[in-house]
Amino acid sequence: MIDLHAHLLPGLDDGARSWEEAVEMAQTAVESGIDTVAATCHANLPGRESAELVRVYRRQLEQFRELLTKERIPLQLIEGMEIMDGPELVRKLKREELLTINHTRYVLAEVRLDAPAWQIYRMLTYLLDAGYIPVLAHPERYRCVQRIPGHVKEWAAMGAVLQLDKGSIFGRFGEGAADAAAYMLDRQLASLAATDAHRADVRTLSLAPLRDLLARQYGSACPELLLRENPRRILKGQEVIRF
Repeated sequence: MIDLHAHLLPGLDDGARSWEEAVEMAQTAVESGIDTVAATCHANLPGRESAELVRVYRRQLEQFRELLTKERIPLQLIEGMEIMDGPELVRKLKREELLTINHTRYVLAEVRLDAPAWQIYRMLTYLLDAGYIPVLAHPERYRCVQRIPGHVKEWAAMGAVLQLDKGSIFGRFGEGAADAAAYMLDRQLASLAATDAHRADVRTLSLAPLRDLLARQYGSACPELLLRENPRRILKGQEVIRF
């Protein structure tokens, strides 16, 4: 399986707190059947200089690759960032002050959980008009979606890729997120699911439980598409398959 949303690199955000924890998370990933992970640190947050973050990020990513080789953990690490909507978003992407997923046109993008729906429409429009393909991180967790789930239909129709968080499907972000995730799965609106892992002990880098749950409730084709085929297509810059 492939996980395109995980906070693995220590010291860059609220993800792994040490190299030891990052290694433990990577080992968990491999044991759960994951062979490829995009190490998507938070980016473009207020008060952080994006250009400097890219340099630090790439240095950390290479260091972690070397560490995994030393520890004999067969996990492939892919470049990417979880990018917060903000001023000059497209310009920063074009200048590589913010990073797409594996150098493709796919951008893992987020907004504040309490952001109004119009902000998401605007962000998606800017990215699409600039030639990028937005992968909207955890739309089920946004308050506007929990109030009006129909927004996700329009975002998918616009061309956005909708990424569900594992924790939402299991109810770990509250009833509203769980209901919105079920709404998307029932209507085959999600194109991707990921761990959004942050720690070795909670929000872990394990996809096996999600794979099994999706297969039981929606059939084996569902986890195959959300956890394997579409992530693979995104890494290659190909169009995702929609139900």
